[in-house]
Parts: sequence; C-alpha cells; structure tokens
Amino acid sequence: MLSQLLPMLAITFSVFILFFVFMGIGYMVKKKPLRGSCGGVAKLMGDENCSFCGNDPNKCDSLIAEQQEHALKAAQLGKSV
Repeated sequence: MLSQLLPMLAITFSVFILFFVFMGIGYMVKKKPLRGSCGGVAKLMGDENCSFCGNDPNKCDSLIAEQQEHALKAAQLGKSV
C-alpha cells in the first residue's frame, strides 16, 4: 500500500509546486497588484465595506493606471521599476 501512496503524493506535491511557480512567474511578468473581490466571503460574514476598494470599484483601476504612468516615466528616464 505504501508503494502506491508515495508516487501519488509525489505527483500531487509536484503539481502544487508547479502551480505556485507559474503563479509567481505570471505575477512577475504582469506586475499587477493582487486584488480581492468586493463580495464573496466578507459579504457573507456581514462585512459590508470592501477593504480593497472602499466600495469604489474604480479605485483599483485608478491605482493601476497610476502605477503604469510611474513605470512609463521611469522607463523614459532609463530606470527600472
């Protein structure tokens, strides 16, 4: 039984590791901040205010636009962000 369990655990562990590696690569390539949703579990638990956007869904978009503007200015100056 142990000889059947170990390969399955190794495969499962490898899949999880690959998943996190690809998530990390995707985060580094896109350079976008991680965002939560203004609903879901927090809303079910009675928390009416969104801690990420302050109930303003345009706020996250404006922050991303601001970060892209700073990155463009830095690129024009020859600096990396």
